[in-house]
Amino acid sequence: MTDVIADEKFRLSLLGKIWLADHSWSLTAGAQLDFSFVIGQRDVIALSRNYFTLSTSITVELYEASFTGGIQMHTINRRLASSGDPKPTQFYYGVTPGALGSKITGFVSEATSSNRVGKDGEKEPFVHTAQATYVLRVINSGSGNQPFTLSVEYREKIPYEY
Repeated sequence: MTDVIADEKFRLSLLGKIWLADHSWSLTAGAQLDFSFVIGQRDVIALSRNYFTLSTSITVELYEASFTGGIQMHTINRRLASSGDPKPTQFYYGVTPGALGSKITGFVSEATSSNRVGKDGEKEPFVHTAQATYVLRVINSGSGNQPFTLSVEYREKIPYEY
């Protein structure tokens, strides 16, 4: 099944349907950085989410919540010639979230040395609801002032998909 999904991802990349948003930063122990994104008229599918840190622990939490402020994340289309096209959604970092409510999903990853945490989109896609607003919180739940990176591959839901 993975080969079929990889083939579909490759085909959709050639058509300019897959986008990549990424950001790198540093966090001290116990600190957090909040990200946000607003979904347009159609659902958006997060294909893969990759996190990296040299910290001994990372905590990630996803909420449906409003936000203010923030800076646009670097975002490109996997078909570079289409990078100037309108993005199906724009990711922001350094946002101030509104009331967070209940956590939708998340994880904690701990290790005795540095962490590299991947969420395999081929096995774990998330479909984000049209016209919803989400806040993604990343926390350095480990030690020291450490580098972090986040990358998200996503695409808009195709009309024939249910």
